[in-house]
Amino acid sequence: MKRNISILVLACLCMGAFAAQTTYTFTSLDWKSQVGTVATDGKTDGWVADQKASSYSKGYVDANGKPYAVGVSVKTGTTGAGATSLLSFTNVRKIIFNFCQNKSGGRGEIVVRVGANDSLKVDIETPKSDGRYLQDVELTIPSEQSGQIKFTIYCTENAININSITIKADNASPNVPGLTMDEYRLVTDVNSLQDGDQVIFGVADGSSNKIMGVFDEANSKNNIHAIDGVYSADRSTVNENAAAIYTIEKGVREGDVPYFAFVDYTDWYLVASGGKTKNRLAVWDTIYSSEYGWNGAWNVEIDADGAATITSQGTSLGNIIQYNYNGGTPIFGCYANISFTKVALYKLYTVEDVDAPYIKSGMVNFGTALLDESTVAGSRKIEVNAINLTENIVATLANGTVFSIDTTLLDRDGDYITVSYKADAVGHYVDTLLLTSGATTTQFIVSLTVDKRLTVAEVKALDDLTTCYLQPVVVTKKYDKYIFVRDDTGSMMLFDGSNLYGKDLDNGYVLTDVKGLYKNYYGNPNITLTAAFQSKQGEAVLPEVQTAPIDSADACRYISAENVTFKGDSLVTIGEVAVPIYDMFNSMTLVTEDDMYQIEGIVYYYNRPVFCPTAIEVMPPTALTQVEIDGLYVEDGRVVCAGAFRIYDLLGRDVTRLNGSLQGVYVVTTETAVQKVIVK
Repeated sequence: MKRNISILVLACLCMGAFAAQTTYTFTSLDWKSQVGTVATDGKTDGWVADQKASSYSKGYVDANGKPYAVGVSVKTGTTGAGATSLLSFTNVRKIIFNFCQNKSGGRGEIVVRVGANDSLKVDIETPKSDGRYLQDVELTIPSEQSGQIKFTIYCTENAININSITIKADNASPNVPGLTMDEYRLVTDVNSLQDGDQVIFGVADGSSNKIMGVFDEANSKNNIHAIDGVYSADRSTVNENAAAIYTIEKGVREGDVPYFAFVDYTDWYLVASGGKTKNRLAVWDTIYSSEYGWNGAWNVEIDADGAATITSQGTSLGNIIQYNYNGGTPIFGCYANISFTKVALYKLYTVEDVDAPYIKSGMVNFGTALLDESTVAGSRKIEVNAINLTENIVATLANGTVFSIDTTLLDRDGDYITVSYKADAVGHYVDTLLLTSGATTTQFIVSLTVDKRLTVAEVKALDDLTTCYLQPVVVTKKYDKYIFVRDDTGSMMLFDGSNLYGKDLDNGYVLTDVKGLYKNYYGNPNITLTAAFQSKQGEAVLPEVQTAPIDSADACRYISAENVTFKGDSLVTIGEVAVPIYDMFNSMTLVTEDDMYQIEGIVYYYNRPVFCPTAIEVMPPTALTQVEIDGLYVEDGRVVCAGAFRIYDLLGRDVTRLNGSLQGVYVVTTETAVQKVIVK
């Protein structure tokens, strides 16, 4: 059933752009630039300086987070500076300059020429009070023009800083896809998945930019290797990658049970093949086997934010597909419980008629916002692109209670729109943004999950496998992948499966932004971490004094107890009740059943409470009653007693063997009494 492939050669599908909005951001005084995060090559794309500017500044950010004094500065002394594009643009419709001035203002004009056409100009007349911050000035071309673009800055007062230039045309920079024919878009409704759809497996929570590759023996081994993916900023889309495409096959097996199957490019099925002990994910040439049943048939559930639970209908113990960081060697595996990161499915959407009017957009997934105050608010600026429209685009929200938009009218060639939210309660919110131009309409989903940070006590009340966010907690002890924490409401355990997030933690560290999946782990309240948290070293945490017998409610607590006795190697008395002990922290020392001890440690739960000591100290006698003990006396600095006895100093240290060289006050114990003795 398993295939052997040592080398995988795949053809890359190239899709042309047929409309574009390219934004070049300048990076030096000679007009070098980048598109997004990719530097232009200076040979086929970018800008050639006709005249250098005076300086370049990366700019600053004010107290409100607004950038200012950023860009290529053209001062009065360098007026006439500018550049020409290396790329020839087709059917240019609009050019947008993003610019700012400085505290002293700046005035002038920008002259633009496309190809051999007449020059056009835009004036810079912003008042001083507003000019220091980045803003846009637009040049609309009266009739579409083609050719290389040349711009020149004529500064008549102080300075004009150019941060970026955006060009709306029928073709894009080689570094950006523009408005492409094909797009892998996040699936938020399982009903949208149809037989024959092509999908890519991604990572749901945004913690990684990996996607699931196509199985091959050299890289995948017993699971499927993760490869690099390129996601959009809001993770609503992922770039096409031929080495990661699976095709959906929908079917119905015996008993009218529907299923999804995922088929790779060689017509092999994605299967859970772990049996009873392993967490394996592979591909076979069959969807069913006598050993594992329908292990290539899957149930698919998808949350409104795109997180997918994909579960095999077979008998393998590991049956849920998840992303595993795997200590820095990430994989996609199949596990019995949701203990790693959920996956997301990205479905291929195709534009069938490239000549038809079209509006392109994608969903706006704000993800999860945490309600720390009475309300939570945020916004996101998104790009809408379009082609072959004759009317401007009207934008409306179907609901408009939690979400809002900053404009209802967009340019016919596309524009930016800001979507905002404001919510005052925990919940999942969904709206639809409609974009209409004449008879052409498109719509996309706007979604937001509002949650809040919980106390340990509130987390304990959750159902298993619930995603949760924890209020600040303090570390009491760390053991391997287990981090024991507490707040004012209780104690619990964090499970760091890759031992990645908390490898340097110790007692007293304060953790914030803890996120994960809650589960009662054999009686221990536990959060399996799904994201990194913030940590800061704080004051040492003292154990809570325990006087009553421990029970299930004490699981994960850091406690201390006095007057404890050991019963053999496996039991200790706490609150006069015998409790099993386990040397989790390698803190067990040589103890005797005759002595009393003070112990500190973590209460763990496995079918019943188990105590895991972190520190053990023998307790000195506490009753210093002055009584006569027959046969007890001091002679020549030596304590003499007719019966068995032991001697402690006032710090509780056993100094019996030092008898004969003692001097000072000591405590002597016999089988019947305790006596304070002065040795001279």
